[in-house]
Amino acid sequence: MAKEGVAGTAIGLDEKGGYAVLVLLERPGVPDIPDEAEGVPVRSVVTGKFYALDKPLAKPSKPPRDNTPPAVPGPPVATAVSSNQITVDWPDYVPPVLDLSHYHVYRAITSVGPYIRVADATVSYYSDNVLAPVITYSYVITGVDKSGNESKYSAEASATTRAPTRSATLIGVSTGHPAITAGTIGCRVTKNDKVYALSNNHVYANMNKATIGDNVLQPGTFDGGANPRDAIGVLAEFKPITFSRFANNTIDAAIALCSPETLGCATATYGAPGTMTVAATVGLAVKKQGRTTGLTTGQVSATGATVTVSYGSAGTARFVNQIVITPGTFSAGGDSGSLIVTADDSNNPVGLLFAGSDTHTIANPIQLVLDNFGVTIDNVQ
Repeated sequence: MAKEGVAGTAIGLDEKGGYAVLVLLERPGVPDIPDEAEGVPVRSVVTGKFYALDKPLAKPSKPPRDNTPPAVPGPPVATAVSSNQITVDWPDYVPPVLDLSHYHVYRAITSVGPYIRVADATVSYYSDNVLAPVITYSYVITGVDKSGNESKYSAEASATTRAPTRSATLIGVSTGHPAITAGTIGCRVTKNDKVYALSNNHVYANMNKATIGDNVLQPGTFDGGANPRDAIGVLAEFKPITFSRFANNTIDAAIALCSPETLGCATATYGAPGTMTVAATVGLAVKKQGRTTGLTTGQVSATGATVTVSYGSAGTARFVNQIVITPGTFSAGGDSGSLIVTADDSNNPVGLLFAGSDTHTIANPIQLVLDNFGVTIDNVQ
């Protein structure tokens, strides 16, 4: 692993079909690779460099703007009119003295906080697009002027939400944190009677940069998703990635709190995954439904892999005990977060896709992911 040009090592098969140590190479011609190690055959496989399977877009620079908070004569008054509507009244609202563009609406994750921004609203009312039915939330509403500056005064209100009007989304489709392009919803998982969307850290937690409670979208921003309009849940937990070539990361994963009303449990192709996980073995036939390449099939070509994965400007991270899948057409950028299952009618979960090259795909063992969050696969429709 310390040799330049080596992308990883794994357990696979040699040319005769026997077990061998695989040395995964970023390019052909890496010198001094041995033919055996302690009596075990060694086989060199050119995989190319491994990347987390997303491709962030450069954001255009914005011109400087006025950062002066709008001058307001006093705090507004917010009233919960119904289960999904809050009215806001600024007693001394006389344009242009108080020329507001819109409101920012913040909602507590629980009835007492912390608060997250959930919507922009007009200056007359806010219609709540909620995450879960029959839950009382507290809200904070601030005024925003045409330069995007918030008032220092805010209004507080409380309302009991109800189920949203949007239909539950499928799994295996576009998703992401508002700050990333797009990845894939792997599946729906559950614990303590709550449901969550499972995907990667770099899809839902923006490579450790996100905050618990941030919205997650469907579709992702690359596919037209907008925050907060297309929020289906909020980031609940993520496993931090240690960016080091000497780290022992095992998973790139995160879960987002959703509800059965916003998140379904089946794909558009093979249906719902099974609930019994299967350990990957060399030669196991697998499939996945992903945002970019859709339904694809492949096979496990190596297990127990130690690989270095590039996350662009965030750095490089080493992962251990990973699954390697071929062929190269199995995945592409945007498929990060896809659930890999057995290629039979059982659809037993095998891995969580997170990285790859032009020729190989890398996945976390799914049981490690589920154990980390204390969740189980949910396939009850």
